[in-house]
Amino acid sequence: MFSEIRQAILPLALRKLQRRGDLERAGLLIESLAKHWRDSLPFNLLIVAPRNDVPLLRSSLPYFPKIEVEVRSESEFFGPLHRFYGLPGWYRQQLIKLHVPAELGFGGFLTLDSDVCCVGDFDARTFVDHGRALSRWEPKRHHDWWQSAAAIVGVPYDARTHGLSVTPNILHGDLCRQALGHFQRGPFDPATSLGLWIVRRVGSIAWTEYSLYTGVAELKGNLFDYHVHWDPSYFHDTQLFSETSCVWGADDFERLVHLPNGNDPGGKFIIVQSHARIPLERVRDYCLSFAG
Repeated sequence: MFSEIRQAILPLALRKLQRRGDLERAGLLIESLAKHWRDSLPFNLLIVAPRNDVPLLRSSLPYFPKIEVEVRSESEFFGPLHRFYGLPGWYRQQLIKLHVPAELGFGGFLTLDSDVCCVGDFDARTFVDHGRALSRWEPKRHHDWWQSAAAIVGVPYDARTHGLSVTPNILHGDLCRQALGHFQRGPFDPATSLGLWIVRRVGSIAWTEYSLYTGVAELKGNLFDYHVHWDPSYFHDTQLFSETSCVWGADDFERLVHLPNGNDPGGKFIIVQSHARIPLERVRDYCLSFAG
């Protein structure tokens, strides 16, 4: 099902008050990918952004020969009257991660955002184990959206089980198409159907892209045809993500920067929260200090 993973998708909407910061974060992500990509062929990063942000992104992002960056407008995938534009911004970014790879015929791909940095060497086969992906999992009991999404999908909720965790993660275009197809209800496209659930569940998180993807694949019985089961994934020598090297706040950062990074950060990707308001140069020094 997975032969290789050499592409990623990054939904990116530049915030009006922090446009330069958003650009710099995305640039750091690209630089970190260039440092750690170890394949003979380039890594492909697709950035999907609001139409007004596209010219600035295309002219401002850094260039590295090993990383092929393509910036495309949301309007290329969603018509001007599409229900997509009526969704809250957070849900729009989630829908992009399902809809765009499905439409473009992606195989396996990474999901990224601008708070993510690459800190470990990888190539197109690093996250593939006998045709299945070494994705990132989480216990469903940790977040209420799992129970909500189970009801929306129509699959039993079991708090003892695990589902695919939040960004960064690895998905497959086949299961993205499957998830969206499940919500094509007569004249209602998936964005309309899913938008109605947001209205019904005001005050809570109705769904996430990963809970829909997981739930529909569970319903169809093909989740583990594409993804290594969570039990061996948690203990595999290769980890997509490192909790221990992430930065969630300023105090956290001051502790971590004084620890010896060595050659093993614990995973190939980390998150450095932009809300921590750490100067980007310090974030860059920290992220690029990992040898891989």
